[in-house]
Amino acid sequence: MERLRIVVEFSGKKEDEYKLYYRLQKHSNPAAYIKDVLLGLVPIPGQLVLLPNKENTQIESTDDEDLMDF
Repeated sequence: MERLRIVVEFSGKKEDEYKLYYRLQKHSNPAAYIKDVLLGLVPIPGQLVLLPNKENTQIESTDDEDLMDF
C-alpha cells in the first residue's frame, strides 16, 4: 500500500503560523493529529460542537494532553 502525503508549510514570519507550528509540535505525531482533526475524530480546539438532543457546548482545550499518545 502506498503512502500519500501532503506537505504543510508554515511561515516563521507570520506570528499566527509560527504559534500554530509550535502548538502542533507538542504532539508526538503532529501529522496523525491533523489527520484525526480532518476526519472529525478529534474536535478543533475552540470549535462549537453540535450534540444530538443536547444543548450546544463549547469544547475547551488547553492542549495539555496529546490524545493520540498511547
